[in-house]
Amino acid sequence: MALPSTLSPRVTRTVTALPAVAALAVCMTAARPAQAQVAPMSAFSNGGFENPVVPANGFTTFTGGSDIGAWRVVSGNVDVIGSGFWQAAEGNQSIDLDGDMAGAIEQSVPTRLGGCYNLTFSLAGNPDGGPALKRGYVRVAQRGFGHSSSQRNFAFDTTGKTRADMGYVSQRLRFRALGSSVTLTFGSATAGAFGPVVDGVSITPTHPMDCRFGHI
Repeated sequence: MALPSTLSPRVTRTVTALPAVAALAVCMTAARPAQAQVAPMSAFSNGGFENPVVPANGFTTFTGGSDIGAWRVVSGNVDVIGSGFWQAAEGNQSIDLDGDMAGAIEQSVPTRLGGCYNLTFSLAGNPDGGPALKRGYVRVAQRGFGHSSSQRNFAFDTTGKTRADMGYVSQRLRFRALGSSVTLTFGSATAGAFGPVVDGVSITPTHPMDCRFGHI
């Protein structure tokens, strides 16, 4: 985020900006409808980063070791942004994966052995500062028959984007569960205070045949 500070672990800060007009838009594309014989829905939560509530016209910084609902900050720090500060993809809040440095968050999600799951999310970038190209990654790590970790890197170009028009794009990937849970991680690979922005994360079961080509 654009307001640097020195923060200690497990400390949050709240910043309120001047009121701004920011239209809400849902930019997610629809995932394939669930079919017969799908895995049970997982106990995934807070995909829209709506909990805890932050100032509508500002943001709150969460540092390593602190919780954002079911998410935990596992490195660096991140900002949860109110929709009056900039446009959310859905609901009222989104997350910048850079607070004043690159950060990462994770959540453990129960799964069913052998189940196939769709992971979708909306991606944008902080338009307030460079670099224009925001880089990050999403990782699905699991323990089953040994250890497995699948990662997809992503990048978003903020050229021409504004707080009122963030330009969210929908991302989708699939994975097959090797055990009773997976650890889902979103992280920034962009140094500084202006990182990739994520919102509208969801995990839904899908037909087992959708995973016939393997993981992500």
